[in-house]
Amino acid sequence: MTAANLPGLGQNLGRRLTVVGLLPTLVVVLGVAVQLAAGAPSRPPSHQQLVKTFDGLSATQWTLITVAVLVAVLVLQPLQVALVRTLEGYPLLRGPLKLIGLPMRAYWTFRWNRLSARQQTNDPATADHSRLLAAAAAMSGLPSRERLLPTRLGNTLRAAEERMADRYGLDIVAAWPLLHSLLPERAAATTDEARDQLDSACRFCVAFACLGAVSAFLLSGWWLVTVTLATVILTVLAYRAAVASAGTYGELVNAVVALHRFDLLKALHVQLPDNAESEQKVFQAVSLHLRQGWPLNTGYHHG
Repeated sequence: MTAANLPGLGQNLGRRLTVVGLLPTLVVVLGVAVQLAAGAPSRPPSHQQLVKTFDGLSATQWTLITVAVLVAVLVLQPLQVALVRTLEGYPLLRGPLKLIGLPMRAYWTFRWNRLSARQQTNDPATADHSRLLAAAAAMSGLPSRERLLPTRLGNTLRAAEERMADRYGLDIVAAWPLLHSLLPERAAATTDEARDQLDSACRFCVAFACLGAVSAFLLSGWWLVTVTLATVILTVLAYRAAVASAGTYGELVNAVVALHRFDLLKALHVQLPDNAESEQKVFQAVSLHLRQGWPLNTGYHHG
């Protein structure tokens, strides 16, 4: 699990349900409803049939549709973590899906090796600095070669998580619930908003893909071609938005850790470290304590 799988504990639940849950669900429900109301799959959709069907719906039927949408939103909301993990590529590393995931991971290994080689030069004075900078920027969105995942989204999130572990020795996944509760209101709100953008983009990506899959069974002819092409384009755009949002979220979480990591030690009554080396050891011990329940044998410090 990556840092992005842990939403802020102080998020505005109503706003989150609307942005992350309701809007993507409406895309699927309304998209399918319009196709069915317009005559699909028995005949090609028509505007006249669509208007006739919707005009014939009673207030009770509209109420039932609204309730069904709200129930779907509430039922699907707890599955958001699993949805993000799926888009990160974790299921592609287990079972039969490894037949898909291993070649995808091999591609990212090839790309990692190529970028790493591009950054190496024996004569920096004559090197193409723009090329080196581009390679360095691309590498910043990838974790170490041994921890690469099959998808760009997964690698972007894991790279952000790994930077915090390398710099400070802190497992942000284990520490985030406690650290978030200690953040100033503005910092917490900023990270929560970035998390909502990430979750919303992931949900829209899946919503457009589901709409395209259902439409393939309901439509035919040029309607099928048009809707399929539109949903594929929208799915790709939503996924790219998710990757961009993941990068922003990772940068914000890194900034929060840089500024407020010692607040976590104070809250746990752990002695503040004197240097970077001791900081690594302290945060590694704290991470083991939070992740696996290991005892903190550092003594209490009530400063």
